[in-house]
Amino acid sequence: MSDPRSGDYRLYWDAIQRRACAVCLDAADDGTCGLPRGRTCALPAQLPAIVTAILSVKSDRMDDYVAAIEAAVCTRCPEQDVEGQCGLRSRGDCGLSTYLPLVVDAIEEVKSVGKEAAAGE
Repeated sequence: MSDPRSGDYRLYWDAIQRRACAVCLDAADDGTCGLPRGRTCALPAQLPAIVTAILSVKSDRMDDYVAAIEAAVCTRCPEQDVEGQCGLRSRGDCGLSTYLPLVVDAIEEVKSVGKEAAAGE
């Protein structure tokens, strides 16, 4: 996995941190991730797959984004069983699932700013 703080994904990661991580219930008082040891947040861990999945969706329906994320990210997650069930997701403990609308907004924001910059060149 690429480091979310570097290269192509830096702008996406920054936007996600502003939108989703800032309101995450697992955030520590200093704004860092406060997940307990042994738990990994899907947002930085799966960032390239998340960005690719969201950018592939051309829809105003959140269901379409959910389906894209479940196909591209959740199927590779060790928390999901062979039947597609995920304990973290069902308990609201998966940051990607819980904050998906904010993650979509963040990625779409970066995409639109990129289009505006390209149009201005």
